[in-house]
Amino acid sequence: MPKNDNSINKSLEKALSLLEYFDEDHEIWGLTELSKKSGISKATLYRMFNTFEKQGFLERIDIQGKSNQYRLGLKFIQYGTLVSDGLEIKSIAYPHMLALRNEINEDVQLILRDNDHAIYVEKIKCDHPVRLYTKIGRRATFNAGACPRAILSFLPDDEIKEIMNHSGFIKYSKNTIMDEEILWESIHKAREKGYTVSHGEMEEQTVAIGAPIFNYTKNVVASISIAGPEQRFTKDKMDYLISKTLETAQKISKALGY
Repeated sequence: MPKNDNSINKSLEKALSLLEYFDEDHEIWGLTELSKKSGISKATLYRMFNTFEKQGFLERIDIQGKSNQYRLGLKFIQYGTLVSDGLEIKSIAYPHMLALRNEINEDVQLILRDNDHAIYVEKIKCDHPVRLYTKIGRRATFNAGACPRAILSFLPDDEIKEIMNHSGFIKYSKNTIMDEEILWESIHKAREKGYTVSHGEMEEQTVAIGAPIFNYTKNVVASISIAGPEQRFTKDKMDYLISKTLETAQKISKALGY
């Protein structure tokens, strides 16, 4: 949709514009000082900053007895890391994903972890007339699909438990794993084999094969998957498709320093 003044939330725009006052030369602002600089009343600033603080985008501190001093919060490190890692991984992974797509002619997808969710950040389509229509930017819970579960399975157990407790799993199809005991079984099986397979967990009558991607710290940071209609993922092809997916994930991991 084209953007115009009528489609913009003015209050939100004003609140977000305040974050631009924080820079290397002025890392901390007090309400009085910023009110004079921005022309926004202290009362309005106080409400806005309280909201930012609650969400983790600002941190309130006391300096030499002065209260209501603010600096940028740790949430920006979290999102900054996600963006920078995503850009690096995408650029490194893309040629390997393209080579895989060209060899097997199935959709190849790349996902990253976004807190308690998986987010699809890249996709290379096959040239079959019948294929999946997963969009870049799609977010999914970790209980469904080979690609999300390829990340979940290789996280430390305590992180997995935390995700299970807080994510609120979504049932995408009748085959989506919703039972924690069954999900743990699939996690242990993935760790033994080094990959994941899903049958119609996000869209019925589809199959996906996922493999984890590790970085130089030996932590899982992403995963790739191939996916398509179940009639093309026949039993006689599965070993070949699994080996090619694993091989590609290993090449990407190696390029990341693993």
